[in-house]
Amino acid sequence: MAEFDVGEVRQAIEGLVEKLGIQLDGDLQKEYQAGHHPTLLTYEKLEQPSIILSGIQKYLIGAQAFLNQPCTYYDIFRSCRHVVFIQLLDRALGIVIEKVQNYNQKLMLLKTAERYDEFESVLFELIVAARYASIEGIDEILFIKSSEDKSPDIEIKLGGESIYVECKKFDRSTDITSDLRNVIRDKVADTLSAFQTQNRLALIELSFHSDPRNISEVTIRDLCIESFRAGTPIIGPFLTVYAKPLARFSEDALCLYPSPKYYWERYEYKDQSEWFGIVNRINGIFVDPSTGNQTDGTWLSSWLSDADFECAIKWKITDEEIMWQYKRLGYTRLFKGLDQLSSRDGHTVLHAWFERDASLGHRQRELLDFFKRISTNAQDNFSWIIFNETALDVSVSGRFDLIEHSHKISGPSSTDSEPLVTTVFVDGDGDGEFGIGQNYPELD
Repeated sequence: MAEFDVGEVRQAIEGLVEKLGIQLDGDLQKEYQAGHHPTLLTYEKLEQPSIILSGIQKYLIGAQAFLNQPCTYYDIFRSCRHVVFIQLLDRALGIVIEKVQNYNQKLMLLKTAERYDEFESVLFELIVAARYASIEGIDEILFIKSSEDKSPDIEIKLGGESIYVECKKFDRSTDITSDLRNVIRDKVADTLSAFQTQNRLALIELSFHSDPRNISEVTIRDLCIESFRAGTPIIGPFLTVYAKPLARFSEDALCLYPSPKYYWERYEYKDQSEWFGIVNRINGIFVDPSTGNQTDGTWLSSWLSDADFECAIKWKITDEEIMWQYKRLGYTRLFKGLDQLSSRDGHTVLHAWFERDASLGHRQRELLDFFKRISTNAQDNFSWIIFNETALDVSVSGRFDLIEHSHKISGPSSTDSEPLVTTVFVDGDGDGEFGIGQNYPELD
């Protein structure tokens, strides 16, 4: 979904406002873009937002900020998510309203859900329903009223038979993955402070060969300082460190910070790379791009004018056994979905949406482990389980992309060689090696 223009984004915003009978909060939009609420669109598992707001309003504000560039505060990474999914949601709603029955309850949930994970669960149900409703020859499609405790989400009537579909969305980030990022951030805080105290501008590479939780902050700091002084990597059994001098920031034009362009040109870092994440600290001058005024503490800017200190730490974990702890999926949610489908006879399909974390990579081992468990259990009667895995990306030039991989498992009640639907977010089948998907070229 790399190719779209601002007109399509604007049309999607206007379409949702009309379909849902709501209004974008214009005053809050201006305050956000002026840098007064920088945590407004923060994912709740990472940080609590400054203002409690409905999910749909957050999506509208995030997408509108993309249209209003340049503005004082702009988070290009968060904007990508809102711009991509707002278009998919508007398109799906148009199809649902035209072709799907019993959708009013879903629209109400869409307007009232606050947390991102809760909102996106409803978004997923609507997108899945729209995908099935677009198939030629469908006799009828409807959302099953949720008055029953144990029932699937959608019923499709085709050729005198019913197909029942249950939708499960995994949280964008698991608690243990969020904890991993917090652990790394805490572990390198002393290192960043030490380099700042000594005014040493540095780019540091950390490769953990054991669990980061078991390596002390002091050890990391001392090894980084030693590597910087020696000008060589320090290779150990638990940790490899390479600290290199970083040139002082010097640009005539303002730079969007943070951004993929800045991260690549300054740190040679991309989300889709060998590195799992980056932690950095900068002492810079940030200004309003329209006036040139410096931030005064009451508002934030995303536009960097100058910096006298900067230190960035790229990190990764090399041990697959350690990564296994962080990449495992919550099977309970999947078995609950299968249990809900068990209340219906015939063709049943479970769609499960999870997002590929750039720091974790693919989850082939985890999906194969689930396949083994469900094969050994042999108690669940279903036709298909389809994992809809998505990956959002912002290129160095600032282009947005959404990739979808579909991983499918055929069940005991399947009568067809292929499921009726595989991908739901993008066109195509999304097939590739199970658990990994297809390889796609970079946008730039």
